Amino acid sequence: VPAGEDLGLEVITSAFPLQGADFLPVLTKAAETGAEAVIVLAADTACVQVMRLFPEIVPDAQLYMTGACAAEEIADELGDLMDVVILNNEGPNEPTVEGEIYQAVVDRYAVDPAGGAGTVGFRGFMNLYSLLDELGPDGITSEAIAELAEASFERPNYWGYPYSCSIEQVPGLPALCAPQQTLFRFVEGEVVDAGGGWIDTVPLLENAGPQG
Repeated sequence: VPAGEDLGLEVITSAFPLQGADFLPVLTKAAETGAEAVIVLAADTACVQVMRLFPEIVPDAQLYMTGACAAEEIADELGDLMDVVILNNEGPNEPTVEGEIYQAVVDRYAVDPAGGAGTVGFRGFMNLYSLLDELGPDGITSEAIAELAEASFERPNYWGYPYSCSIEQVPGLPALCAPQQTLFRFVEGEVVDAGGGWIDTVPLLENAGPQG
């Protein structure tokens, strides 16, 4: 809310239960306010419900949801309805060799869809491997791994923006070492950039003040 207000936006919030199953009241309230954009901070089964209801209840606004809503099983269920939403991503939206490697691993080892948290887990695993490789077999200890990570500055981040843990980029969140994001949407089943590349979220949070 502080970040939006700093940008000159009028922000109205509407709480809902974390495990809520009925999003009609939330979207109806958004429609009644005349909102131009609606951000629904929910995931999993909520993605399907919100995206199905949104075009009918709030037809004149843009819907934003978390990147977890792009999970393969959700996209398969919704089909063309995925086109109604813009989502966030910690990685680039264009094809990369890292994405090809990830997909090859999924095709070989996964028994269920591995989108959403699977991409984040794989990125973290490969970043850990990079630290282990640099330390070498004789230098690997828990302390050495932590020290190397904490000393990082614009270190290559597998399938993501370079990370820096040696500086506090976001006040109050010293462990958030790569907060930069991209935005994307689906157009006829294909991922399309929706935000002009990497977005540096740090100034947005800094300008929002202590609450940010």
